[in-house]
Amino acid sequence: MKTNNAQKIERFWAHDLGLDADIPTVPGIVCAVQHNSSGVQLFRRGPTVIIASPPGMTDFIRNAVQGRTPADVFSVPWLQHVVGSQVEVILGPAELNYADTTTFRVADRGSARPLSEADSDAYRALISSLTETEILESGALAGKFPAFGAFCDNVLCAVASYAVWQSSIAHIIVATHSQYRRRGFARAAVQALAADAFERELILQWRALAWNTNSLALAASLGFEHYASTIYVRLKT
Repeated sequence: MKTNNAQKIERFWAHDLGLDADIPTVPGIVCAVQHNSSGVQLFRRGPTVIIASPPGMTDFIRNAVQGRTPADVFSVPWLQHVVGSQVEVILGPAELNYADTTTFRVADRGSARPLSEADSDAYRALISSLTETEILESGALAGKFPAFGAFCDNVLCAVASYAVWQSSIAHIIVATHSQYRRRGFARAAVQALAADAFERELILQWRALAWNTNSLALAASLGFEHYASTIYVRLKT
């Protein structure tokens, strides 16, 4: 990956996690105060785990991690035990991966093309084929643009969309129709998305749940490089 892109990713996460300096690389647990979210985010890279929580929870989290190891705290059961009844949903563990023009493996995008409002019915039909859990875990929603779709016999088989984070990162959301999986449609949609994002000089971000080995294998085959692991806790309001 280009050095300046790697630096952009580092700066993005340092800011998002509420750190005053660079992301630490020494073994241990770092508790940080973040103001971008009302939830709690765990970030693990190498031997370091960072726990970013809202201002009102920071002291509570610092006390909870006393005597714990990074392996102890980067855990859904530990979070459920500590945060308890305040949890609305826990998303993760998830694997965070990045690609730019130096790592992404370009190939034929096949039948994939940009989607427009004229494709709204097909877009909604694809999303309606997903389960509620798949929608929650992927973040896929009909009408998210820019979006790129792969078709077969006029059926939208896969869609890839992205949201721009901090002007430099294209956070990718991929969804495949339940009847058209493992046939290369998602790959084609992401290929089309990448061409558009790279024209805008964006870095591609792929985050998938750790158990979703098919998604992570696709990311690796496209040239995405692993960066960190995350767990996000959405708290009840």
